[in-house]
Amino acid sequence: MKKRDDLDTFYSYIMSSLITAEEKENFPRYFYNSFLAGENIVYHKSIAEIKKFNDDWITTLETYFPSIDRIIGNPFSTLRYDEEIVPVEKARKINSTSVKHLAANTHLIKEVVNDEVIPKKILTQQSEIEYGIYENRFIMTLINRLITFLSNRYEVVKSNIDSYERKHLNLKSKFNIFESEVAMDIDLVFKSQIDDANIKERSKIYLGRVTNLTRMVAGYKNSPFMKMLEGQKPVKPPIMKTNIILKNPDFRNAYNLWLFLDHCDSIFYDIDVEERDLDVAPAYMYNLNQIALITYALVLYNQKISKKQYDASNMIKYERKATKLIKSHAMDVVENPAAIVIEDNTINEYYLEQNKRVFKQKLEELLGEDIPYEEALKKALTQTIGITNSLFQSVFDMAQDEAAAAAEPVEKKNLIDKLVDAKKKARIAQIIRETKEADYKESVNLEKKQLQEISKINTRIIKESQRIRRQLQDKARKERLNKSLEETKKDRDQAKEKSKVLEKNLKAVQDHVESEIVKEEKKVNEQLLKQAEKELIAAEKARARAERQELVRRLKEERKQALEAERQRFQAHRELIRDKFKEMREKIIAFEKKRREHEILQLRETYQKLREQAIARLKSSYSQTVQST
Repeated sequence: MKKRDDLDTFYSYIMSSLITAEEKENFPRYFYNSFLAGENIVYHKSIAEIKKFNDDWITTLETYFPSIDRIIGNPFSTLRYDEEIVPVEKARKINSTSVKHLAANTHLIKEVVNDEVIPKKILTQQSEIEYGIYENRFIMTLINRLITFLSNRYEVVKSNIDSYERKHLNLKSKFNIFESEVAMDIDLVFKSQIDDANIKERSKIYLGRVTNLTRMVAGYKNSPFMKMLEGQKPVKPPIMKTNIILKNPDFRNAYNLWLFLDHCDSIFYDIDVEERDLDVAPAYMYNLNQIALITYALVLYNQKISKKQYDASNMIKYERKATKLIKSHAMDVVENPAAIVIEDNTINEYYLEQNKRVFKQKLEELLGEDIPYEEALKKALTQTIGITNSLFQSVFDMAQDEAAAAAEPVEKKNLIDKLVDAKKKARIAQIIRETKEADYKESVNLEKKQLQEISKINTRIIKESQRIRRQLQDKARKERLNKSLEETKKDRDQAKEKSKVLEKNLKAVQDHVESEIVKEEKKVNEQLLKQAEKELIAAEKARARAERQELVRRLKEERKQALEAERQRFQAHRELIRDKFKEMREKIIAFEKKRREHEILQLRETYQKLREQAIARLKSSYSQTVQST
């Protein structure tokens, strides 16, 4: 509230000072006459921007999080068998694998007694629960992705959750004053938060949901599940679709959440814009005119006192070229109409553009590491071919998934099924080999084609050089023949040239005389024009000087009259003050005189009373003395 009071006080002080200056001086009145006679445009508007964030991504995450809760609360595991060869005395338990290993490694047998084998050392297996399976590592990687995903969005939402209102004031003016043209542009923009309880509550709820999700993921990060998988290798896309991921509902939701994170790369929001044209009251308009007055006066005054400094500064001179007028433009040329596409190649084009983009990006990254171009190209091609090879490998994975889906989970494959599976894989391998052989043949053919093109270009270069050499020889021979012919023609043409020279001399004399006459006439006309222009300029200067002198005289006369009126008003005011002061002084003297006479009278009366009391006391004491004697 105090700041508002300070603003009101400051505004009152400024306005009173400015109004006083406008009443006393002539410059404000002269400025307002010129300013209001020009072109003035005022723009005053209020624009409110209310942000409404899309919460679909929050709802999606809230839907999938219960599945992650169940997975990390009851993680899947498998048995890991650690094998170790130990002395037979330390072996606690053996199995068929131990027997097979001993049969394959007879040097571990100590002796055979009565068809009984006594080993020195034997293979033992120890089973342990293993939690670092692919599915758990997939959930671990997904939680780490969620941490990054939500932390980034939390910061973005927190910094963009507020809605704002902008008030924009713009004053543009163009006017003439003091023989100069002035263009003024005053622009102010006020930005403040919208004080609306409903909007703030809605933004608070949205930010609270994002905060709640961030805290939940932080809890996942600090859970026993993540500590148990600490140090495990994260998975990399493409994600393997194992039986658990495909058939378990919670893992299937986790996989869908992974896909959602892949394509959710933006936060969408709508902005409700409320615009209002604000009226400018007459008093407000008068204040804006005063702002223009102060701005112009301050700038003009500082330019005036700094004129010497500006004149002493370095001046930049340049030549402004004339604008060239053209008759056609490249954008206005009518192009040939495109052909109508009958077949849809969108998918092929899409993957082709994606592969081009990945290859170009990888090549630029390798070149940025100061790797030679050929080596960088080889590495980029190797990585691109690796992507294709991973697609071939996915064919094997698809075949395995189909075979697994066809068989019962508890039923083992028999030999016929294995044979069918092996033949199918062999056929797939054959198709891949044939595809790669065709691609290899195309690469070889392309290389041969380029080598043939190089040979053709070299042959063309040789033929072109021979042709140029022959042309140069023919040209030299023709030049010698032409030179001899020109020498013979030269003698024959000299006689003709002499006669032509005489005719040219006569014509030159005639042209010279005519040109001299034209020049003399042009010179006389130019002198007359210059004389007329000088007289016109002198008359215009004299008229402008007379107008300026008249204006200066009128301004001086107005200022002199204003000063004389001000001086008379001041003189009358001073005489009035003197009369009032004289009257007040006489009143004060008369009042003081009466007051002092009254005080003297009171003092005399008091003195008389004191004197009579003293005489009475003396008489009393004297009478007592006389009686005692």
